[in-house]
Amino acid sequence: MVKKSHPWRGSLLFAILLLMMLINGAPRADAGAFMIAEGESEYSTGITFASAKDFFNRSRHRVAQLCGRSRDIYWSHGYTYGYSYYYNFFANTTLIHRSCTTTQTISGLGNAVFGVRGRLDETRNGRTWEVSLTIPTGYDSHLPNRLGFGVLGLWGGIAWSTQNTGWEEQKPTYWEFGTGIQYWFGFPATQWRSYAKWSARLDEGGLNRFVAGAALRLSMHDYRPEPTPLGGHRFPGNSDAFVPYASLQHTFSPSISGHATIGDTIWGRNTSASWYTSLGVTYKWD
Repeated sequence: MVKKSHPWRGSLLFAILLLMMLINGAPRADAGAFMIAEGESEYSTGITFASAKDFFNRSRHRVAQLCGRSRDIYWSHGYTYGYSYYYNFFANTTLIHRSCTTTQTISGLGNAVFGVRGRLDETRNGRTWEVSLTIPTGYDSHLPNRLGFGVLGLWGGIAWSTQNTGWEEQKPTYWEFGTGIQYWFGFPATQWRSYAKWSARLDEGGLNRFVAGAALRLSMHDYRPEPTPLGGHRFPGNSDAFVPYASLQHTFSPSISGHATIGDTIWGRNTSASWYTSLGVTYKWD
């Protein structure tokens, strides 16, 4: 990949300051359709704030959330290493703070994820497969505000894009799609997860882009019963959700990009009707 040099010292300084703010206070962007080059490393971090006062019940009706208004903060970290032209290794985890009016506030480390990503097409980027293992980190999975299910999970998916470089792409518009299956070794239902997004260039140089997309999560209904605390789980093991979102992305330099995103859960089952906003930074180096 050919890199361009830009005299963006002001933007680079702003990016460093933003990264410092995030580190002192941030989820990483979801894995997408792109491979980084052999020998490259990529680190992503971001802060997300989510809140809800309603809940989609098992009949998909929007009702008042039993615990009142929830407020959740996620600080995510992700690292990807370009092992070769054909394979990338990645790992990510998230620090989480969850609270709801009438339930216990809980903070801690969420699941850790380790995986490998490869090329579906050896002649171009933007078409990938990936497999990952989700490992719980010792949190209490029986609490109403639990940080995760507390069981091992296995993910397998594919992603495809109409462009073939990555977030530094200057193409006027492009589409990206992804889909896969999340299996849990325990009570939670297997989930089918998919996303689609459209990206449009906002300037001639392609340094600023607008992204509109949506994520869909559907249960495969192989749920096993589990003990339920008083008031129920805010994050039950059998749920559906549809979450559209919009994002502004800026490329500060060939190595640094950032995003500001808003989204809203507009449909679901057994899930909070939450909206969220996030800020994130990605840094790439050889």
